[in-house]
Amino acid sequence: MRVAALLHTCIGEPRPQCHSSRHSCTRRPSSAGRNFPNILAHATPEVPIPTPHTGVAVIGAGILGTRHARVYDELTDARLVAVVDHDTARAASVAEPRKARAFGSTAEMLAAVGPAGTGEVTAVSVATPDHAHLEPVAACLRAGVDVFVEKPLAMALDEAKEMIALARVKSRVLMVNYSQRWLAEHRRIEALLTEGSLGTPAFVESHRWDAAWVPERMIGSWSDKTTPIHFMSSHDIDLIIHWLRDRVETVTAVAHYGALDAERSLPGRVDGYIATLRFSGGTVASLHSSWILPDTFPLAADSYLEVLGASGAIFLGGSTRELKLYTPGHSEKITFAGPATATEVNGRIEGAFTDSVRDFLGAVRTRELDRAASAARTLHVVEVQDAIMRAAASGEVIRIGVSGTP
Repeated sequence: MRVAALLHTCIGEPRPQCHSSRHSCTRRPSSAGRNFPNILAHATPEVPIPTPHTGVAVIGAGILGTRHARVYDELTDARLVAVVDHDTARAASVAEPRKARAFGSTAEMLAAVGPAGTGEVTAVSVATPDHAHLEPVAACLRAGVDVFVEKPLAMALDEAKEMIALARVKSRVLMVNYSQRWLAEHRRIEALLTEGSLGTPAFVESHRWDAAWVPERMIGSWSDKTTPIHFMSSHDIDLIIHWLRDRVETVTAVAHYGALDAERSLPGRVDGYIATLRFSGGTVASLHSSWILPDTFPLAADSYLEVLGASGAIFLGGSTRELKLYTPGHSEKITFAGPATATEVNGRIEGAFTDSVRDFLGAVRTRELDRAASAARTLHVVEVQDAIMRAAASGEVIRIGVSGTP
C-alpha cells in the first residue's frame, strides 16, 4: 500500500517491494574440493551468475503500451527487450529510447527474440485495443511465453475461454491487469469488508464517467468496437466480485444511444449502460458506465463508489480519493495521498499499475499459474460483461451459470 494521509491522523503503511539487485555473485569451489582433484580438473571455470530478471516484450505501443514499456524499463527485475506495433515508427519511438528492439508484428518478434529465437523474451504485456487481444495472446501462449493482458480480457466470452484453455494446456501464466485492486483506498475497502466492519453487504453502487473526447479522439479509431462496460467498468466489476468473494446470479441492463451521435457525429457508438447485478449471497450491485461528459469536464475520467452493509457504509470519490466510513458509534473521513494508479515519483512510475506489473512478474518467477488476477480466476468478470450486453440487447433478465471461482 501507499502512505495514506488521513484528515484526522497520519498512518504510514509500508508497501511490499519486489526489487532484486542486478549485482552478480561468483561460484567458488568449496575447500572440501581439494580431496577430489579429478572433479575440479573438469569443473566449469568461475563465471558470474547474474541475479534473475525477466526479459519482456510489449505488444501495442499506444498510451497503455507505452506505460507498460516504461515500467518494465524502470524495474530492476525486468528487462525490456522489444516493443511491437503495426505502426513500426510508433514501436520504434517507444523502444529505441529504452534500448529495446522494435517489431511490426507479434510473429516477427517471437521468431527473433522469443523461445524459438534468441530466447530473450519469456513474458509479454498485451496492450492492443480491447477487441484485438486474442491473436497476440494466443500466439505468445503457443510460443511458450507468459502473458499479462490489459483489461478487458476479451470482448467475447468464447475468446476469453479459448485463451484460458490455451494457457492451461501450455502451462503458462495468463493474468489480467486489474491494477485497481492495488490502489490503497481499494485495499482499505477490501480489508473493511473482509473484517466484517459493514456487516453483510446489501448494496454496492458504482459510477464511472469518461469525457466524450475519449471515444471521439483518444480511441476514436476503435471506440465502436468496445463499450464503456468493457473499456471503463472492467475494473469496477472485478473489484466488486473480488471484494464480495461471490458470484453474480442475474443481470438486468439498459443501454442508451444518441448523445454521441448528435453531439460528436459518432453514429453507432453506445453512450452508456446502467446494469443491476444480483449476487448469490443477496447483495445487489448497480453499475453506471458512460462516456458522454462535455469538454468542460476537467478530467478524462472520474468515478464514485458506495458500499452499504447491514451495519455500516462506505462512500468513495474517485478523483478526490476521499473515503467516508460510517459504522455504529464511529465515523471517519480519510483522504488518500501518495501514488495513485500511475504517479511519477522521482522520475519513475509508481502506484497501483506498477504494483500490478510486479505481481505478474512474481507469478512468472514462481510459476504460480493461479494467482488472484489470473485470467482463469477472473473469467467471471467477462461472464458478467457478456450478460450485461445480452440483457441490454434483449431487455430480459439474464441468468449466469456456475463455471468458475470469483
